[in-house]
Amino acid sequence: MDDEERIVMQCKYCGQTIPDNANYCSGCGRAVREEATEVKRESKFWEQGWFAVLMLFIFWPVGLYLLWRYHGVFAKAIVGIFLLIILLTFITALGSSLHIGKSDNSFVKITDSVVAESIPSQKKFNEIQARYNQNEKKSMTELEKAEFNKSYEKEFNEFFKDGYVKKWCAKVDRIESVNSGMAAYVRLSCDFPEAEYAVETKRYAADEMLIPADSELYKKIMPLKSGDVVVFSGKLVSGDYSKKIVDLTTSYGYKNKKLYIDFTDIEKMSTKE
Repeated sequence: MDDEERIVMQCKYCGQTIPDNANYCSGCGRAVREEATEVKRESKFWEQGWFAVLMLFIFWPVGLYLLWRYHGVFAKAIVGIFLLIILLTFITALGSSLHIGKSDNSFVKITDSVVAESIPSQKKFNEIQARYNQNEKKSMTELEKAEFNKSYEKEFNEFFKDGYVKKWCAKVDRIESVNSGMAAYVRLSCDFPEAEYAVETKRYAADEMLIPADSELYKKIMPLKSGDVVVFSGKLVSGDYSKKIVDLTTSYGYKNKKLYIDFTDIEKMSTKE
């Protein structure tokens, strides 16, 4: 085989034709064994950058694999950063979930002894509501639903009797100064595993339904912060569209899981377990 037949490659850097078994270019002296242009095979479409980027939008795990498998160090660095972000996001979400679970358990543990002494029993109310929430999910005709709501509405209102509650527990959701600083609006959140509901003053009610700024109770509640665990007492009042404490017959009633109250006392609890 003569020299002309053996010259089958071309240097990428200077264009010099070189033998196929050459390691260095005779023209520029650079290493050419792995960089000769004619021995480079044509890449498949799935090995090309545009397809990897496209797959990132269609199904990102495949896109990441293609970048990692068929592309250079920069692409691998991008994949590594992306996977690190996913890992950190997962860890953060898991930590938040554990923190929320711990907080809920902490709330129940802190309030357990007080709830046992509440009048009427807050635990009993939670059980009634949990039963109502569970049964409400069942499929019913409009007539059955009306009878169902009427039955539970009667049970709720008979439970409260005169409407007074004493030593019930909740967490502060929001406390706002209203009426140009003349009164305070209070919203508490009762987040128990079996039942969740709010207890609040009427925001746009007459002044006597809010907490007057010149009262001792106002001075006690204003330093409270969202999330503080409190024990409260007061008299439950009817909803905006009903004379009943719990009204299940309209969408404005207890379906929003809210009780209105004229507070007589709100005391911050110690969170030490």
